[in-house]
Amino acid sequence: MKLFTKTTTLHITALMIFTISFAENFEIKTESYINDIPFKTEVIAARALYEQAVSVDFSIIAEEYIDDIPFNTEYIVKEYLSNKAFAEVFAVEEESYIDDIPFNTVQIALNHSVKLFKLLTDNQTLTGLY
Repeated sequence: MKLFTKTTTLHITALMIFTISFAENFEIKTESYINDIPFKTEVIAARALYEQAVSVDFSIIAEEYIDDIPFNTEYIVKEYLSNKAFAEVFAVEEESYIDDIPFNTVQIALNHSVKLFKLLTDNQTLTGLY
């Protein structure tokens, strides 16, 4: 058995030395490009990987609700945002007065209130108001 091991080791060592000695002078000549594949292998590989990924069924298991926060985060966020909004100072330019409404809105509101009061006192429906 020892002789077999020594002989095998000697053969492997000789083979390695032989290979290394030829590997030093080993050069590959560059070949010109030959377009012998009429399709793009990159596109085909990408498509195959995409189809493989799409075919996998991803299902997410719903987690149970854990009530580990002792306060209402929605309320705190709303409170924070409202405080932030009220603290911001908006600079609004003063506009000159423009009389672009050709009627008196106060007078219309008063007339409407009088009509409403009259309908309510006469026990009529509100459909006559409009």
